[in-house]
Amino acid sequence: MKKIIIILLMSILFFSCGDSQEVQMVKNGTLNSYPNKTLGQAIEGFVGNPKWESIVAEDGHKYVNIVGTIKYYEKDTKMALQYKINGNSFELNALEFNDIPQNLFIYGALIQKMYEENN
Repeated sequence: MKKIIIILLMSILFFSCGDSQEVQMVKNGTLNSYPNKTLGQAIEGFVGNPKWESIVAEDGHKYVNIVGTIKYYEKDTKMALQYKINGNSFELNALEFNDIPQNLFIYGALIQKMYEENN
């Protein structure tokens, strides 16, 4: 009987440690150009071993960070993507490949590739 109670308590603890509200908002959110698939589905299907976290930065704003690996010019590349939370919406704040900041053009190409690869 003790084993069953311990297993039950461990299961409750495990399943209660879900994503933050901010991470869920970004994962379940859609982009205007791609309304039929969530951003989470696109990232999970394209980025290797993605890690999601929400933070409150020194500027007082909330952000969602996604870190994982992608193929960029046929090489494994560390990708860090950051969205700024604005109430009930989010917007791109930063994108880095191997700790090098990228511009909006590269972000647009990355997003397009994520959605094309997952059709």
